[in-house]
Amino acid sequence: MLKRYFSSGRVVCLLANSRKADRIGAQLMSDLKQVSGNSIKFIGSGGEGMIKEGITPLYNTDMFHPKPMVPFRTAWIEENNWWVWSKRNPMTKSYTKPMSEVLAYISKNQIIDKIAGFRPSVVLTLDHDQLSFRIHRQIAQLYGKTNLSRPKQVHYGNFVNKYQPYQLSYLDHVLYTMPLEPINWNKFKMPSTYIGQSAFEETCRFLLSRNGGDHLLTENSIFMNKDHFYSEMDQYIEAERNTFREKFGIAKDATVLFLAPGSLESEIAWSLPILNKTANAFIDEYAAPFSKRSDAIPVEKFVVVIPTTEKTKAYVSERVNIQGWKCRVQIVDTCENRKSAMAGSDLAICYNGDIVTECFVNQLSTIVIQNMKKMEFYCLLAWNRFTNDMNIIGDGNLFPEIIEGQCHPPKLMQILTQWHESPPHKFWPLQQMEMYLNKMLPIKKMDMGMGTHHEYFSPRLLAAKTVYEFAQLNPAREFPENENVFIKNLVGNQ
Repeated sequence: MLKRYFSSGRVVCLLANSRKADRIGAQLMSDLKQVSGNSIKFIGSGGEGMIKEGITPLYNTDMFHPKPMVPFRTAWIEENNWWVWSKRNPMTKSYTKPMSEVLAYISKNQIIDKIAGFRPSVVLTLDHDQLSFRIHRQIAQLYGKTNLSRPKQVHYGNFVNKYQPYQLSYLDHVLYTMPLEPINWNKFKMPSTYIGQSAFEETCRFLLSRNGGDHLLTENSIFMNKDHFYSEMDQYIEAERNTFREKFGIAKDATVLFLAPGSLESEIAWSLPILNKTANAFIDEYAAPFSKRSDAIPVEKFVVVIPTTEKTKAYVSERVNIQGWKCRVQIVDTCENRKSAMAGSDLAICYNGDIVTECFVNQLSTIVIQNMKKMEFYCLLAWNRFTNDMNIIGDGNLFPEIIEGQCHPPKLMQILTQWHESPPHKFWPLQQMEMYLNKMLPIKKMDMGMGTHHEYFSPRLLAAKTVYEFAQLNPAREFPENENVFIKNLVGNQ
């Protein structure tokens, strides 16, 4: 028998199944509160971000690998392929081992029964497709044995092109972020909503709102030039570039390297020494008095910008002070300064993540680096080809990915040198991505006349509204618990 947890109003169950999902979940909770007028109660799982938004987690996201190797491209990556998703598979264990631990914890602590006891209107899983599918199946099986109305079961993931009809037995809808559709439209497509790249929209909104582009923004949408996005954004990027350089006292003709070492201490410990040696090699090549070139520029005209977070600022500052840097190093520690720094920089090396998408909006040519185990790196090349979202969307190594053992200063310097000495090479990746710009965000209104701009949804708000619409399909208990006569009598008889 299910234990009943009494609550009034609508309940949404959010299950964050990765560290990245905790950030997405926290944003979604904030947006759902705004959309619903704070009428929704939340249960589920999450990390620090979702806990701050008011969720009491049934299990925590800290056990998940920050950037696991997830196979997605090959045709035989099916949900029932035991070998691929085994926790003992050396190629996927960073993805599958936490999944096994969570499933064991869920079974031992009867988490599915607890979720059902809250009578949620929606059960939404975030990220980690395989774990999410198993949880959804257990929930559907439990409700199939009762006379309760099954909540809407929704998954928030990257792709929609691998789903099969049998999954409708435990999934009602999918929210996806990558514009990769099924190749053959005569085949099955899961009921879904394209959410798009929120980092892309947020960076565009940042540039436009700060530099006179408010006419291209609404509260829940953004207007993008359908033919000349780059040329239109140039003026806003240039204005932000000047703002950043004036704020931090950087000359307009200075060369600025944007070096992002990652958001976790483990990523920073691996990447920062490599970035340090690369930056010093760049100074040795182009800056006087270190360079022997006749056209060498004074070292005062070179600046390295390192973005950090509130959590990692102290750690990065300590490591930077220990290392020897041959030019000025500027550490920026807020989201505003980080996005502004991208507009103000000339070349970038970034640890893989959404920050690469932000660099793309700022027309900042970027090298993507990431640390992996050798077996994972081999399978990445064999199965997925690329690891960064922008390269997956563009289906090409448009933003050079330097992974694991390949990531050493001479390799990075080879690309930086080519970009620095031949600017056309620097802008080639951006030109190749131009054909995919209109796929970055979900279309809201397409201009079919003589206009120049399409209107696109804000991904975060579209996701919140979609989830809230599903929540409204189940009846809510509109009266509060302290006015429920049945509960009063029940409590009084205890």
